[in-house]
Amino acid sequence: MECRERVLTALNLGTPDRVPCHTILIDANNVDIILGKPQISDFDTVEQMKKDNPEGWREELSNLLDAVETSVFSRCVEAAAAIGLDTMQVGIVPLEVVDLPDDDRLLMGDIFGRIWEIRDNEGNFNPYYLYGTMNSPEKWEEVKAEIEGPATEKYTKMVKKFYRRINKKHKDKIFVIVTNDLAGVFESASQGMGMPYYSKMLHKNPKFIKEVHEVIATFTAECYKAYMEVGAEVFVESGDLAYHTGPMMSPKKFTELLLPAYRIITDTVHEKGQKIVLHTDGQVTPLLDFVVDCGFDGLQSLEPTAGVDLALVKKKVGDKLCLMGNIDVAHDLVYGTKEEVYNSVKYAIKTAGPGGGFMVSAANMHPGVKVDNLRWMVDATKEFGNYPINLE
Repeated sequence: MECRERVLTALNLGTPDRVPCHTILIDANNVDIILGKPQISDFDTVEQMKKDNPEGWREELSNLLDAVETSVFSRCVEAAAAIGLDTMQVGIVPLEVVDLPDDDRLLMGDIFGRIWEIRDNEGNFNPYYLYGTMNSPEKWEEVKAEIEGPATEKYTKMVKKFYRRINKKHKDKIFVIVTNDLAGVFESASQGMGMPYYSKMLHKNPKFIKEVHEVIATFTAECYKAYMEVGAEVFVESGDLAYHTGPMMSPKKFTELLLPAYRIITDTVHEKGQKIVLHTDGQVTPLLDFVVDCGFDGLQSLEPTAGVDLALVKKKVGDKLCLMGNIDVAHDLVYGTKEEVYNSVKYAIKTAGPGGGFMVSAANMHPGVKVDNLRWMVDATKEFGNYPINLE
């Protein structure tokens, strides 16, 4: 099978020729190791802009961000293909440079009211969330007007060009899927408002929270429509809904306030006959029925260090969701030996692979993950993942 057919078969809960292998990202420092470091880094470019255009460099950089993101994600996909992954996700991050008084850091803001510091990951941009500014009904109305108006028009146009260029370049080597990483509904709302204000309004005015979720979801759905117009077939909704100890809200609250927003997105994708997966870290076992009820076709992360029992998840929802993940990024893909990585992959395939509907995937991704360990994950998947699974 080719990568696309292998992944779609798993998402349809079938048995491909072997278990597919996926990561949500490869960080830029590791992309540089795989492909070689560019002569000019992201931060070199910023410093040159500051010298050439000291008054207008922020606006200049903002105008270049779509090209920068296309280049960054294209290299990421190329690196993923080079180490043998079957699929990699890409997606525009709706950022622009901001200038705040008495703050010399490279800062960016997004359309949801969040402020990010762009940190230096060995010369590469690495967004780090600082705080939210959407902390009053008045500010929400301003953000809402932007999301429902100029932002939707801007980003639906941008994503078409972004995905078309990346997919055209790499589709013969790897299946390119789409994510709204850093722009998922739950995180955009809770981080955009700031968790203290979000929590306050959650109890004081839950209808307000529900509206925020649904407006962001409608924006996401419009972007996904644009992606599908240029060939995208699989989507990953990013939203960390749980801590290591359990969900951030009760399943009842999630069902009341977030499920309607997620249904806007999943229904939009399904109307076009495509697939959508939810990514969430943490101990998500109490939310398994919620994930199914939201209409998702798959669940990614299944974080072992959060105590997620892969066997239990497979038993409970393996006939309803394609399961993706369970390869640890706290030890195995950072400090682990080849034997440890192989054992983790073997366990995941043995536990969730039988019957189909499973993809080996790193539970998350961060700059500390090692390239060798990623390669071992891929190699182990190809060694142990052939159907029929026989790892007794």
